[in-house]
Amino acid sequence: MGVYIENVVKKYMRKNTIIQRLNIIKGQIDGLSNLMKKKEDCRKITEQFYAINVGLKKVIEMYFKDNLSSCLKSINLKKRKTIEFLLKEIIKNN
Repeated sequence: MGVYIENVVKKYMRKNTIIQRLNIIKGQIDGLSNLMKKKEDCRKITEQFYAINVGLKKVIEMYFKDNLSSCLKSINLKKRKTIEFLLKEIIKNN
């Protein structure tokens, strides 16, 4: 029972971490938008694109590490094939 509780707590903490990371990414996207509106230099804009990309990849990895098997179990074969295809595309582009 102790191990079960630890796993539940860890999953809860990761969920909060994912939400926190998404909020950070959201702020980075807002910042990027402002940089582009102000026509800031290419270096600053490129750094923001890079930070957003790295952050989003990490969130995707964290989410599917915890949820992939339950996600695939709960859907029909056609939707599963679509998810598998999309995941391959995400992984291929990383």
